[in-house]
Amino acid sequence: MIKSRNILVFIIIVSMVSLIGCSSKSSAEKKPSTAVGQKPEAPAELKSMAGELDMLIAALDKKFKIQKMPTMQQNIQLNPQGKSQGGQLQNGQSQGTQAQSGQSQSAQSQGTQAQSGQSQSGQSQGTQTQGGQSQGAQSQGTQTQGGQSQGAQSQGTQTQGGQSQNGQSQGTQTQGGQSQGAQSQGTQTQGGQSQIGQSQNQSTDWQKEFSSLKTLHTSWNNLMPEAVAAGMSIDSRNQFSKSLDQLTQDISKQKLEDSLASTLMLYKNYADLTQLFTSSVPAEFYQLKYEIMAAIFEASRKNWTAAEEHAPKIKERWVYLSAQAKESDPKILNRTEFAVLDLQQAITSKQMELVMIKGEIAMTNLKSLEEKLSSKPSGQGQQSSSQ
Repeated sequence: MIKSRNILVFIIIVSMVSLIGCSSKSSAEKKPSTAVGQKPEAPAELKSMAGELDMLIAALDKKFKIQKMPTMQQNIQLNPQGKSQGGQLQNGQSQGTQAQSGQSQSAQSQGTQAQSGQSQSGQSQGTQTQGGQSQGAQSQGTQTQGGQSQGAQSQGTQTQGGQSQNGQSQGTQTQGGQSQGAQSQGTQTQGGQSQIGQSQNQSTDWQKEFSSLKTLHTSWNNLMPEAVAAGMSIDSRNQFSKSLDQLTQDISKQKLEDSLASTLMLYKNYADLTQLFTSSVPAEFYQLKYEIMAAIFEASRKNWTAAEEHAPKIKERWVYLSAQAKESDPKILNRTEFAVLDLQQAITSKQMELVMIKGEIAMTNLKSLEEKLSSKPSGQGQQSSSQ
């Protein structure tokens, strides 16, 4: 009886040990699912959010420079847009017509004609007689002011002081050395008085920014469940939402400088968000891009203490990014590295104009690098290192 009882106890002990061993093995088999390298593929919403942030930063930066910067610095971009070619961005057709002392310049003019010191540019079709104050029978919207003609659209033969030109000319006719193009954009001079056109409209019209803001809210709502499933913490999620809410308040109140600062902060949160996913463009790219833009922005406000705080982070992010992008175009990598080093030196020198110029060059090279990285399949050697 005692012997059979001992055998039963032994059997029970063996069974318990076997169950514990199976349970440990099962737990060990489940652990690799959370290991590094098992990140989900970046959803399309993530990339579209980056594009929207880029457009918003560019629009706010343009407004900021129009209001705060001298004319010479207004053409330097914080976040250059467009497709890069050979380290330069191609933005399409330039805009901005200026008429000064007998010279008419039109970025979109076709068939510019000059007669006896008079310039014709823009888009006019028709019969216009000058040498007085006459207007052709088919002309539309042509205005004559004391010998100064502002043309619109007519067709036919153009006669000036006994000289005739046939065909189809396109342009605004300038008399007395002063011209105002029908499609000109920017600063126009008439009778020695300067008229600020689209520059003022662009600095006061916030429709584009509101539209981008709505898109960002929608994108964040669509992306949030996937981010949480990928492991986004509650603190990170709250921080992103807080930054987006702050940007909403600043844009709603049309606080320009605060809006740009809030957009850059949101971009920082976005860069951190990209670490949760696998993408052909690694998270280090966006983190470096944020540090560069933030440094340039602080330098433009002459806040050198804050700008200098970003300098070592720029170098650190570049080290990580260059390692991730080592199989990319070596020429682009070298150009970008030199641009980053030049920007760091410019920040140290505390010369605002130099920082803005070197910063634009660095951002343009980053754009070229992004295009090269995006052309590769996602996940091909582009795993982000955890920071």
